[in-house]
Amino acid sequence: MNIYPKRWQALNFLIAGAFLSPLDYFIVNMALPSIKEAFRASDHQLQMVVAIYGLTYAALVVVGGKLGDIYGRKKIFILGLYTFLFSSLACAFSPNITLLIFARLFQGFGAALLAPQVLASIKILFDSRKQPKAVSFFSSVFGLASVIGQLLGGVLLSMHWGHFSWELVFLVNVPVTIVCIAGIHFTMGNNHNTDQMGIDYKGALILILALLMLICPLIFGQKFQWAWWIFGIICTGILSLTLFLKYEITLQQKGHPVLIDPTLLQHKPFALSLLIIFFYNFTAGLFICYPYYLQQFLHQNSMQTGLAIVPYGIAFFLGPLISARVKLETHKMIYIGLGLLMAGFIFSAITFYFQQKPSYITNVTLFLAGLGHGTIMPVMMRTAISLTSKDKAGQASGLISIGIQIGSVTGGAVIGTLFFNLTDSLGFPIAFAAAIAMIGIFQLTGILITVRLKKYIQRS
Repeated sequence: MNIYPKRWQALNFLIAGAFLSPLDYFIVNMALPSIKEAFRASDHQLQMVVAIYGLTYAALVVVGGKLGDIYGRKKIFILGLYTFLFSSLACAFSPNITLLIFARLFQGFGAALLAPQVLASIKILFDSRKQPKAVSFFSSVFGLASVIGQLLGGVLLSMHWGHFSWELVFLVNVPVTIVCIAGIHFTMGNNHNTDQMGIDYKGALILILALLMLICPLIFGQKFQWAWWIFGIICTGILSLTLFLKYEITLQQKGHPVLIDPTLLQHKPFALSLLIIFFYNFTAGLFICYPYYLQQFLHQNSMQTGLAIVPYGIAFFLGPLISARVKLETHKMIYIGLGLLMAGFIFSAITFYFQQKPSYITNVTLFLAGLGHGTIMPVMMRTAISLTSKDKAGQASGLISIGIQIGSVTGGAVIGTLFFNLTDSLGFPIAFAAAIAMIGIFQLTGILITVRLKKYIQRS
């Protein structure tokens, strides 16, 4: 008999809570043109509205995983939900773009608390036979969020309920968080690892500063005409990450609590898995560029914009459900997922270059890309989490989440910066085609890494 009789009910509420994070990402991207108009915001400020959320999430998600290990995953999950609830209200009632960016920072903090508890809880609640099914359900949430986020964003932005327009994309989080808080309270125990020590707050600060120095220059580089000191800040960020890793190794050798267990990063199969996760999440650039392109260049309304991304989102949702039933070796599934991603984006870029607007052909190519995304995500999550022991489940899931978020933020910054810069010099169609082609090209890196990962997978 399983000691967690309500594990499937608890999974429903865990997934619903986890749903908030990607939903918020997709739905806010839909609202960027409206936010720009409301606050007369610059393109750099719009990028920060997206990036500060992902950056905070990425920098603190390992802390969230560690807190779950120490204090219990149920308690930290609920704390994350409350943080997300109140920060969403703060976003909706922000009087200017600066306070909106600041409120988004706290939204990222809430997401960092709740997200790592999901994978870690799956590791505890389900045995090895049921884990793949549970992870597939969890992975499908991201695809579902991309569909619902775009469509719901279109509906909400067209409603103009009272004096609200873009504010509704944040207010929609309120009922979801309330339901999840109530549901998880009655279905899940507060499992945690009693052997865990404290948290390395100094390491967390170094990591946050390092990520800020890596991401912010990518966003604001064009504004300062890529001055030499922009590249100096990026190099300092890289050095800071190196310092962070050495600092964590030193702490572990002295028996002190660490933020990230260095042995996880030194374990080559796990580290290679994180790199693949990092690069395939450059797909985040699509969700920044595509709504902006459709609304600003083609002058489509919010509903048309939401419908345009549906083929990608449907395939993204179906991918995890289909891949769970396919009985192929892990490395072959990785090749299939990355191959579909690469082909889908490159063919989409070629089509948009010649047609300049969505069509039946672009629906097919974006469907292929979404199917690749939905295929690769659960495969990589299962592969990475299977390489860890239960006592490190929180940290491992935190590192997976940080790989997803850093990949999304970096991809959004790189692809978004390329798009906005080329828009000024070459125009919208060429800029958009180049941006999404670059997403496809980046998947080659993941394929090359998989060649190295293959031998480790086959041994396990």
